[in-house]
Amino acid sequence: MKKRTKTILGVVVVLVIAVIVIPMYISRQQTTFRAEVTDHMSMLDTLETLVIKKIPTTDSYDEEEVIIKDPQEIRNMLKLAKDIELRRLKHTDISERFEGNPYYYDWQLRTKKEDRFTEGFGITFYNEHAVSIYSGYKTRDKLENYEITNDFNLNEMERLFTNLKEEKE
Repeated sequence: MKKRTKTILGVVVVLVIAVIVIPMYISRQQTTFRAEVTDHMSMLDTLETLVIKKIPTTDSYDEEEVIIKDPQEIRNMLKLAKDIELRRLKHTDISERFEGNPYYYDWQLRTKKEDRFTEGFGITFYNEHAVSIYSGYKTRDKLENYEITNDFNLNEMERLFTNLKEEKE
């Protein structure tokens, strides 16, 4: 009887530990920008357009935009952000995202799915620490908020946006 009681107690302890540890592990899991972007694409998809918008935090109607249609140029832009490490956020308070930043950047990527239909998703870079990825085709979980956990320079994005804008003009 003592051996059976110890076995049951051991199983209960293991289950309690698993119930506590697994949610903590999942909440701290990190992903990368590359993994999140490729989650929306398959090998047969072709890149159609990338629209990059520079949106002032004070007046969202005064935005500037650059449209890139060359698939290789789109790949090069996506490579710039490929090593960004992300951690999913549970809260959706975006008021702190705009503090101290006069602009934020919205990337809207359109892909052609297996030459049948066009699908879009977007990435919004609020500052050096916050990004949102949204999908135009999902009906649930359209928007995911992330914290950037490694070094990311929003000033570099400003420089690239300015260069692209000058090239297109």
